Amino acid sequence: MSRTRPLTPELIAAAALEVGDREGAKAMSMRRIAAELGCDPMALYRHFADRDALLDAVADLALNDVPDPDPAAGWEDRLRHLAGGIRSAALAHPGIAAHIAGRPPLHGNGRRLALAMITALVDAGLSPTQAIRTAQALVAYLSAALAMAVRVGGDGRDERWHHVNRALSESAGQPVGDALPPTGSEEQFSYGLRLLLAGIRAEAHDGRPRQHGVTTAGGG
Repeated sequence: MSRTRPLTPELIAAAALEVGDREGAKAMSMRRIAAELGCDPMALYRHFADRDALLDAVADLALNDVPDPDPAAGWEDRLRHLAGGIRSAALAHPGIAAHIAGRPPLHGNGRRLALAMITALVDAGLSPTQAIRTAQALVAYLSAALAMAVRVGGDGRDERWHHVNRALSESAGQPVGDALPPTGSEEQFSYGLRLLLAGIRAEAHDGRPRQHGVTTAGGG
């Protein structure tokens, strides 16, 4: 690409996202991105302190594909929308998906989605402290599930899946079969998310703030 516009952080991030979409994560180097922009690699460092800073911006740009949940929807539907949307958006951009899993974005889109997540959790009946801790747990689950999907690729029935399937079948004394979802699949992710939502529902229903050294409103 021959450069016709001045370099900006937004232009660099967009070009990097396109490179990753076409060529995968291995192409996400400062040199390759600079070549795409038709500039010297050192020019990128005028806008980003290092490669991680650039990839953070690219990751946040990828999450622009995730729309805000409908505020009129129930809290569970909003959390499903957010978690599923983040997973889908990340996997749609193979060059940056692993980075999103390892370093969840903290720029504009990352903050927008985090706020929507915490708002849904408070609406579920959690205290602000519980909502923050629960959001952290949800992000950890999402990151692990996303990393697994990126690592496995394909339909998720890799060599390791077959090993696990055989081991579980031998332990159970009967074939496990399709009871074991493909590794990193939508089926596996949705089932795990359903369990987390059930736990959140139970925590909210319990109604008693958990004490872990944090003072809650009205408490000592």
